[in-house]
Amino acid sequence: MVDNETLTTLEFDKIRNLLAGKTLTKRGRELSLAITPVPNEREINRLLDETTEMTELLRFEEPFPLERIDDIEWILPRLATAGTFLDPSELLKFRDFLSVCGRLRRYVANKTGKYPLLVEYLTAIKPADGVIEAIDSAIDKSGEVKDSASPALRRIRIEKGSTRSKLLSKLENVLRQREPHETRQDDLVTIRDGRYVIPIAEHDFTHQAGVVHDRSKSGATLYVEPLESVELNNRLRQLDADEREEIERILIAIADLARQELPSLNINYEKITEIDLIHARGTLAIDLDAHRPTIVQDARAKLLDAKHPLLLKQAEKKSDVVSLEITIGGKHSVLVVTGPNTGGKTVALKTLGLLILMARSGLHIPASDKSEIGAIHTIFADVGDEQSIELSLSTFSSHLSKIIRAVKKCDSNTLILLDEIGAGTDPKEGAALGEAILAHIVERDALAFVTTHYSALKTLPERYPRIENASLEFDRSTLMPTYRFRTGLPGSSYAIEIAKRLGMPQEIITAAESLTGTQERTLSNLLEKLQEQIDESRETRATLEEENAALDSKLEKLDTRERTLKLREEDLKRKELSEASEIVEDARKKVEQVVRTIRERKADKTVVKAAHDRLREIEKEIVEERKAVEPPHESEPGPLSRGDSVWVETLQTKGELLEYIKNSDSWKVRVGNVISTVKSRFLSRRGENEPAPPLPAGVNYAPYDDTPTQVSVIGMTVEEALSVVDTFLDRVSLSNLESVYILHGKGTGALRRAIKDHLSKHPFVADFRLGYVNEGSSGVTVVYMKRE
Repeated sequence: MVDNETLTTLEFDKIRNLLAGKTLTKRGRELSLAITPVPNEREINRLLDETTEMTELLRFEEPFPLERIDDIEWILPRLATAGTFLDPSELLKFRDFLSVCGRLRRYVANKTGKYPLLVEYLTAIKPADGVIEAIDSAIDKSGEVKDSASPALRRIRIEKGSTRSKLLSKLENVLRQREPHETRQDDLVTIRDGRYVIPIAEHDFTHQAGVVHDRSKSGATLYVEPLESVELNNRLRQLDADEREEIERILIAIADLARQELPSLNINYEKITEIDLIHARGTLAIDLDAHRPTIVQDARAKLLDAKHPLLLKQAEKKSDVVSLEITIGGKHSVLVVTGPNTGGKTVALKTLGLLILMARSGLHIPASDKSEIGAIHTIFADVGDEQSIELSLSTFSSHLSKIIRAVKKCDSNTLILLDEIGAGTDPKEGAALGEAILAHIVERDALAFVTTHYSALKTLPERYPRIENASLEFDRSTLMPTYRFRTGLPGSSYAIEIAKRLGMPQEIITAAESLTGTQERTLSNLLEKLQEQIDESRETRATLEEENAALDSKLEKLDTRERTLKLREEDLKRKELSEASEIVEDARKKVEQVVRTIRERKADKTVVKAAHDRLREIEKEIVEERKAVEPPHESEPGPLSRGDSVWVETLQTKGELLEYIKNSDSWKVRVGNVISTVKSRFLSRRGENEPAPPLPAGVNYAPYDDTPTQVSVIGMTVEEALSVVDTFLDRVSLSNLESVYILHGKGTGALRRAIKDHLSKHPFVADFRLGYVNEGSSGVTVVYMKRE
């Protein structure tokens, strides 16, 4: 439970307003302004998963077909009353709503496996295509009822047009038959009281002229309906009434059709408003470059690379906002944060509280996806200089009243945020009170993040192991804050240094330094030396990381050189054996020729047999030598057949047998996208998983079957990653692979977006998508290659 005062103090109301600005329905806006932290971790995980699915859908799928929907809140209840109907303009708005329902329902095609939670909402929507067809057949885009809406309406409007033409023609004849008069102007047919009339000067009017319906402002002109046009005017008025009656009948028929679908339409609107809220959460997450934190069961929080969302909205560049790393709970349940004013202590306090509220409300947070939020069900916050005039409370009393409420109600699932604890009263008493409050919080096993200027509170970690010091880094050389959060190290106020920098007279500075206690000065000096050691350690660590990277690079080069030498050695031996095989083949032909000659001359069969035996011995010796340098076959040798996977000796790669050519003892072999004709003696069967022989050094045979199916660019810069991806895709383009995987990780999403933009313009890429959940989700991009 978090009270409204704490929500306002931590500016959660501004997050609600940002979210409401992303909604497209009135009800969705109301839901956005009412979001609140959820106590149930299972429900929080579902809300966060919904937001994750929406962000991935918005980033990687076709545009989401949700549009602004107006006036549906009162249109649907109005249809619930039998006999009511909507006018044409209202029907067009109603049609827009029905159209959105249909598009959302159709949008789920082929997305069930990727976005199961969103699909659950979308499949609950029932299209009303019959109502849309009825509206389209009766109402045009300008909001007028069509002549074709019904045969009766068409007939009425045709007769209206004919009657109006006759009436106008008769009145115009009357005007033409009058003698011209210089005082008479605008001899035009006009309408008064829904009837067609002509102007007649008052001094020319007689009762036999017709019926007066109106007179001009000056009274000089009367608007008269001639007696000969009364019957046509009456008929026209009757046709007007018939038209209105027919239109009302048509509109009621459409409303009756919609009423049959009303239960499902109410469900549709409910689901659309829920989807609108999820859509707003996803849009806000993308806007803030936010990520889903991990929800853990125990009461703790770990924020990595965290930034205050409202600072992100104000900053010209998101990179200008310094990120924070804050861990509270577990070993240390209370953080005492010290340091100078304007150093960022209050911002760090608000960032911690606000991001916890956001995460537990189902919103992604502007922090690393490695961040963790635990079971913190209650938050109390006391920030700022507030006075209560109504209750006649001073600043100190106002703060104290909030702290009293917090310490009375806190438990193991409570986080208390106190800005400048004990301020507003005597420093010694304030420090003593602050220590007692923190000791009570530790005893209640609650969490607390407090800021203070009291040096006495910096020593609490020595007596309370659950309390830890923290500070925000301050550059003493420039007297400017760096806003980097440091745990385990207290900060200094630097009041005297800042005063000196701003021009305070030296004698005052000297007096202030002498008045500062020896213990205080010693502590400040120790902190300064510790900071220098930390900076040196940071530089040393960076240097060691660079040296390690250089050593890793050298080791990799040595490994590559060793593998190359081994491949070259085996290649040379294989070439020698290949040449030996050719010699044996040539020798076989010669021996067969000799044997043929001997047989023709009827030579001794024993001599022929001995020659054959010797030839087989030579072949066996060569085969044994080849086995020593070539990997063993997975499958037993046997006759070749269509569909077999074979090794093509002449091409030094694998292929698939397509068709046997008997006359030449050859096979048509598919190698990648190329079909070649190869002699049978240069083909050998191989198992599907059997590795190919090592390639000769310095030669690229464009392998087809052993091309890697994935490449990792995690941890690389965008420039490095794109270079690796290009090299990988060049190699894959020579293979027969249909799809490959690029592993880029989730991170901030910058590398993923750069790869997406690059792939959209790559000549070898037909299509690509984000990985499914079992493939690595948004940390993997699946690429489909173009096929010749």
